[in-house]
Amino acid sequence: MILWIIQDGKKLGPLEDYEVREMIREGKVSRDTRVWHEGADGWLSASDLGVLANEFAAPEEKQEAIQIRLTPFQAWPRLGARMIDYLIYESILHSFSILCGVNLWKGVDSSGWVVIGIVLPVILMEAAMVGSLGFTPGKWLLGLRVETLGGQRLSTGQAFVRSMRVWVLGMGMFIPLMMIIGCSMSLWFGKKKGGMLWDLQSGFQVKAEQLTPKRIALFWVILVVIISINALPFLPEILAGNEQALQEKLLQKK
Repeated sequence: MILWIIQDGKKLGPLEDYEVREMIREGKVSRDTRVWHEGADGWLSASDLGVLANEFAAPEEKQEAIQIRLTPFQAWPRLGARMIDYLIYESILHSFSILCGVNLWKGVDSSGWVVIGIVLPVILMEAAMVGSLGFTPGKWLLGLRVETLGGQRLSTGQAFVRSMRVWVLGMGMFIPLMMIIGCSMSLWFGKKKGGMLWDLQSGFQVKAEQLTPKRIALFWVILVVIISINALPFLPEILAGNEQALQEKLLQKK
């Protein structure tokens, strides 16, 4: 939501609602600060606007959320968790296509089919786990948990919207160029704001535990195992050194 505020007698805006929420946490906007958005009948107190009201509802919970959000943003656990999740989901979809005798990738050129046949199941699986458990396999492995700023678990609807934004804005729907742009912008935004765009906009946070050497070693072991499992269908061609057959099998999968 786009907002305007009155600060020191001057009209300030346009501002995204997550930017105003951040100003509230920094003490720059009070509950009595006048706020307006397009379609409003007039200027409102910040505490009377729905998207900002939660920032004034529970000061003790808000303070805890501030401490979590101000921790330095660490890119590699987030990217590592996403890599594990991607490889697991890819293995599940590929196994499903083999068991059902349907190749989801062969002869597919339209981005619309990619969204329906591949991205949507990924979004649904991630949303189900985040909504019911608070984490995905990759996040659990690296000690990450998705919560609201008050520490509550996301609802099913919230988890679905978040997952959709992640895979569209962050992962670019598996389109190579869009993936590069999305990952680069996510990294820049995380370093600059301390969180991802889809979390800041919705009032979510990713709570991180302290990583131990044992957990980091386990991550690398599991990553190698998953990559090895994904390579098993191509093992005969790799061992035989048959590059042409390997390329044909890879093309059938794409």
